[in-house]
Amino acid sequence: MNWDERFAGEEYLFGTAPAHFIKRHAHRLAPGSEVLVVADGEGRNSVWLAEMGHTVTAWDNSAVAIEKARRLARTRDVDVTLSVLISVET
Repeated sequence: MNWDERFAGEEYLFGTAPAHFIKRHAHRLAPGSEVLVVADGEGRNSVWLAEMGHTVTAWDNSAVAIEKARRLARTRDVDVTLSVLISVET
């Protein structure tokens, strides 16, 4: 099963609350930091960081997850730059 299939449902696979690690260590970021969130999935971490006032760019390799992240960001009225990371096999 690939990640698009895992993220396919209406529900958020890992929920919408940020990961405990992110919450526990977010105080280390200076206010208004520029943050890159790699493998962000459905946006729970990037959206929360944007809510905390950071400028956030997030990537994931699942277009389905990124679309759900966009929806979450709209719902929470925050801006997150979201992109699908395309892997290229050689």
